Order: sequence, then C-alpha cells, then structure tokens
Amino acid sequence: MGIKDLTKFKVDLNKCIGCNNCVNVCSGMVLEMKGNHPIMKDFERYGWRGCWRCEHCLAVCPTGAISIFGKNPEDSFLKPDDNLGDEVRNLVSYRRSTRRYLDENVDSKIIDNILKALECAPTGGNSCNVEYTIIDDKKRVAEIRNIAYKIMDDDAKKGIYTHSFSSFFYSKMKESEKTVRKNDLLFCGAPHLFIAHEKCVGKWAEDSKANCIFATAYFELLANAYSLGTIIMSYPAEVLNELVPNGRELLGIPKDHYMGLIVGFGYPEIKYKRGVQKDRKNKIHRYSENSKI
Repeated sequence: MGIKDLTKFKVDLNKCIGCNNCVNVCSGMVLEMKGNHPIMKDFERYGWRGCWRCEHCLAVCPTGAISIFGKNPEDSFLKPDDNLGDEVRNLVSYRRSTRRYLDENVDSKIIDNILKALECAPTGGNSCNVEYTIIDDKKRVAEIRNIAYKIMDDDAKKGIYTHSFSSFFYSKMKESEKTVRKNDLLFCGAPHLFIAHEKCVGKWAEDSKANCIFATAYFELLANAYSLGTIIMSYPAEVLNELVPNGRELLGIPKDHYMGLIVGFGYPEIKYKRGVQKDRKNKIHRYSENSKI
C-alpha cells in the first residue's frame, strides 16, 4: 500500500459532474482529471511533496462526490446561504476584554462546541501541530493562581519582575485589583484558562508562534460568539514562564513548546451593552484605483 492509498481518496461517480474544481483547489497538485472525474496521483510524502491533508477537495465539491481520510461530505457543515458579514462584523465590533467574571464553571457543552470549531483554525502549511490546553475547572485554576500569585508577589517585593514589567507597571496592576481586576491582577479572576502551544524549534519556529496566535484569536472570537467573556493575557504567561519554577508543569505544557498568550474566559459579571467608537482611519493604508500615492 502506497502513501496515496492512505488518503482514502474516493469519488462517487454517480455524483461527480466533472467540474474540475477539486483539481483547481488542490494545494499539493496531486489531483488530475481522468476522463470526466478526478484521480489522485502518486506522491512522495505529505506536505510540499504531496497531499497537504487540507481536505479542500472535499469542501469544494458542489455535489458532495468526494471523500478523503475517511471523512464523508455529508458529515461536514454546509456553508450558509446567507451572507454572515454583518453578524461577524458586529461580533468583532462589540467584543470587549472582560476582567470581572462570575465564580462558576462554563457549561461543558459550550466549551466542546468551541473546541470542535477550533479544529478548523488555520495553521501554516496546514501542519495542524498546534495544541490546546484548556483548564475548565475553576478550582484547578484557583490552585494555579494561588501558587503563581504568591511567587509573583514575593518577587515584586524584592524588585524582581518579568522582562516586560517594572515597579511602576506592577503598582498600577495592584491598584487595579480594587476595581477592574477584582482582587486578581494575574488572571483577572477568570475561572477558566485556554493556552495554545506548539513545539517551537528550527526553521519553522516562527510558524509555530503564528499558529498559536491564530488559534488564540479564533478561540477568543468563538467564545464571545457564545456570550462568554474573554481576556487575552501575555503577563501571566511571562510569570509562569519566568518566575514560577514549575509554571509550565502546573499547566502541563512541555518546555520546548511556545506559550506566549493565555486566554482567561468565563461568564462575565458585567455585560457590555454596545461597542465603542474608535477612529483609526489614519492607520489604514489603502491602495486602489482611486488612491493617490
């Protein structure tokens, strides 16, 4: 059995209309038309020398004639007929960083739905190597917080901070515990944590970092779509990476994995009623037919 056979690429000839769409979207260029239907050519290995495992062929087929890797088209979500632009625009416009949460666990079904959708988040070269650590037990988050907070606060009293902090920034964060951060400058009182991480070595290290950032952004928007509050945090990642000796062990994240951001999430204590009005027109550089250069 060759590597091509492992893809389990199949075409239902009763459904195939020979439109050639699958050939034209195949990133690895391993599909070609034979008569009126596509076939898969032999290839050396997955990636640059063959199939990218992207499933574009399954997704693009208008009649659902193609299956691959044991995945059947009827089990995929169908693209909605309606334009979702306004809904997604509104979501991006009214989402806010949440720094006060209810002290309760989020419904596990909601988290399962978010994680299922997150499987489709983009990765460089369709590597799909990014991993997700979700701590969805508020008691476990509290344990991690208590350990890390004490070390962080003890170090601050000695003038020891993470690389991006100083006594000024730390004092401002401590002050914020009285109001916005609800007695927790570290995790903002979030009952749950999400961390995207990936093994980060060699020439693909920057891709690994980007993959984690993509996953973080997708998770954050998905969580907001389910009316959860979220906060993307870099400082707690610094604390657990730089100040807490067993910080990564507390989270269960390997030492050779990139971990630059942590998302706190949960049910918001305070709900926002509307978006804000930001004017960033001077930050947009748009070059079109009518642009003046």
